[in-house]
Amino acid sequence: MKKSSKTDIGQFKKVFINEAGSLLTNLDGIILELEKDPQNIHFINEAFRVMHTIKGASGMYGFDKIVEITHEIESIYDLVRNFKLEITGPLIDITLDAADHVRELLSDETMVNQSNIEQHQLLKEKIIALKQSSGEINTEKQEFAPVVSNIHSIATWNIFFYPDDKLIQRCVNLAYTFHDLFELGKYWFYDKPSDSDTGKDQYYIIFLVTDKTYDDIESALMFIMDFCKIIKIADFDIFDPESFKQREEFLINKSKENSTELLPVPSGRKTSEITKELRQSQNVPRDEKASIIRKDSTTHINVEASKLDMLMYLVSELVTTKSELLLALKKQNEQKALDAAEKIEKLSKLFGENALALRLVSLSMMLHKFKRLIRDLSKQLRKNIEFEIIGDDTELDKTIIDALDEPVMHLIRNCIDHGIELPEKRVERGKPETGIIRFEAHKTGNYVYITISDDGNGIDSNYIMKKAIEKGFIPEGTPLSQKEIYDLIFLPGFSTAESLSNVSGRGVGMDVVLKKIQGIRGEIQVESELGKGSSFSLKLQQSISIIDTLLITSGKITFAIPIEDIETCWLEPQENLLNRQNQLVEFNNSLIPFLNLRTTFFNETTTRNETEKLIIINKQGRRYAIVADHIIGEYQAVIKPLGKTFNHIKFLSGASLLGDGSIAILLDTDKLWYEISE
Repeated sequence: MKKSSKTDIGQFKKVFINEAGSLLTNLDGIILELEKDPQNIHFINEAFRVMHTIKGASGMYGFDKIVEITHEIESIYDLVRNFKLEITGPLIDITLDAADHVRELLSDETMVNQSNIEQHQLLKEKIIALKQSSGEINTEKQEFAPVVSNIHSIATWNIFFYPDDKLIQRCVNLAYTFHDLFELGKYWFYDKPSDSDTGKDQYYIIFLVTDKTYDDIESALMFIMDFCKIIKIADFDIFDPESFKQREEFLINKSKENSTELLPVPSGRKTSEITKELRQSQNVPRDEKASIIRKDSTTHINVEASKLDMLMYLVSELVTTKSELLLALKKQNEQKALDAAEKIEKLSKLFGENALALRLVSLSMMLHKFKRLIRDLSKQLRKNIEFEIIGDDTELDKTIIDALDEPVMHLIRNCIDHGIELPEKRVERGKPETGIIRFEAHKTGNYVYITISDDGNGIDSNYIMKKAIEKGFIPEGTPLSQKEIYDLIFLPGFSTAESLSNVSGRGVGMDVVLKKIQGIRGEIQVESELGKGSSFSLKLQQSISIIDTLLITSGKITFAIPIEDIETCWLEPQENLLNRQNQLVEFNNSLIPFLNLRTTFFNETTTRNETEKLIIINKQGRRYAIVADHIIGEYQAVIKPLGKTFNHIKFLSGASLLGDGSIAILLDTDKLWYEISE
């Protein structure tokens, strides 16, 4: 039992480390948004909540140093929430530095690493300096606070409680929780019923009048803090008329002594504006889209409850259908057996789709870290850069996203360092001071296309040729197409950088990018215009996918073609294809190229059939025909990547095991087009 207990603790600690890493990644995104919109109450509360969550869990697993630093950051954001401190550049930097430090401490639990010890002390010094600027430590700046606290020790707090299904999974006894809360003072409890018209969930509002501190309230709500928001709304009992009168007299007397504003209000904002904004934030439930729910652990995947519900439904249906099939076979009822078999076929299709959906992860999970990367490097290099994202909701297999991390980081670093120019250089060229790095993603069939582009210098093809000749990669005078010139940057050791850079150089590490992309059966293509910018396009195949295909045969080989790429099937007399040296055939009053699979795979020059079967492919406006021996019919294929043996055959993109044990090869219709056009 002891061994099992230790194992459980170790597993829980591992889960905490994974979840803390995910929270920190999301915190980066929240802080970057807060940097753009410093007055956003929602992002301020989210930053506070992340630090509070990590602090609480860290204490449970003995990460005392993490507790220490997260408590300090949490206290800073509490000052911000109480309008005693503004969101500034130094505060943003300290928060991001603290997030990085916590990441390090997750693998250095007792902080034995010397660099972590130094960073810990440095962060504490920065936090003290920041608190001094708010008047929390410097005694010269806190004349008002002690007077008020001595006269008005009681305060009124507003607690918003947003329960959801996740709370049930925690098995928290709410009766005990609220009993502890209500023991702190007087309370008023209101429930806000769900609004079916607006779609807002039900939530509860609690007013608490107490002389206890925020930490005391937080301790009482420890197990449900993720579902609560605590706001201090007054330094007195707002439900007591006498308190109002005393407060008014105190403020009048104080204003006579000092004409300056008593309450610390951020510059440029009126008290009425802040009050209005605070009330609006209190009346609107937490934005579920911005809440921290994603996990980016390499060993764990967060799955929507609806997908699991669907999986359980399919299991129950399969069990029922199996019973129907066995009963039909026992009674030798052929029709019922066929019906059950047909139902099992449909269920297997749904099972496949559901199973694949469980592994799919949104690209937005990966993009958080790149937002942070761009911010840090742009500051380091004194460049103004905006990161535009299109299609971040595109989903990819988790293993592919993990493999993409390094190559995409290389590409973005290159765009920052040698793509985007300095602001003054951009102005000279008639460009805006702020450069743009754009990340675009979309899915088509079995492929996901990602493009990373910038509007910077672009790639000088003449300069690349010159460097390639100097380094001995190609002999002088070698004729190369534009695509072949750009492909030179992927050669190991090729670089156009004039001097070493601690960030990157256009070409440095690009061979790594190519190897990583090819390692997941992907492709990369470069396009550039000198002075306008560059783009890197990635074509990625899902590791395993289920797609609807058309099965055809040529010789002894069975091929599969994605149904969505097929326009129609056509019968053509074989004499119309004979002696066609230009490899063109008439279709719908126009000539389109065709490719004979027998010629391609078996080097046969003669046809076997009087009438040829043509499959007309229409992909992105490019129309051509594939000649096959037989058309078998539609088939839902489970596609798996081919091994390294087939790497030299570029227009084969996967394989599927058929019901009889044979294999069907999936044709890449894009690559076949290039095969024909060449």
